[in-house]
Amino acid sequence: MKLVPVSLAVFYEYNNQTLKLWVQTREDDGPYHGFLEFPGGGIEIDESPLAAAVREVEEEVGIVINPDHAKFMGTYTNELANRTILLYVFLFPKLQTLEEKGQWVEIRSPELSQPLRGMIPTPNHRIIDELFLALQS
Repeated sequence: MKLVPVSLAVFYEYNNQTLKLWVQTREDDGPYHGFLEFPGGGIEIDESPLAAAVREVEEEVGIVINPDHAKFMGTYTNELANRTILLYVFLFPKLQTLEEKGQWVEIRSPELSQPLRGMIPTPNHRIIDELFLALQS
C-alpha cells in the first residue's frame, strides 16, 4: 500500500471552553470536494513537514506564515482503499488575515466535532477532539 505524507496547518484560538478553528471549503474534485478542511497538502521530496505546511498555506490561502509560530501536534493516518495518508498536523495561532478567506467554526464540550459530521473529513474529527481535550487540561 502506498504511503502519502501530507501536512496540515490548523489555525486555532481557545478561550472560555470554546475552541475556534479556521477552515476553508475544498474546491478540488477529490473525495472531499465541498468539505470544510484545514489548509494543507502533499510533502514534496526533500521538504520537511513544517515547510510543506507553510508552503501549502501560501499556495491555498495566499498568506505567508511564520514557521517559528508552529507547534507540532502529531501524526494521524487516514486509511483509503489504495493508499494511507500520513497527516503531519501543525498548530498556528489565530490570524486576523484569515477572516475573509474562510470561516471560523466553534467547538464546545460535550459535542466536540460531532456537529461537523459529514462536513469535514473523518480524520479531522480525531484531530479536533484531541486538540480540544488537550487544551482543556
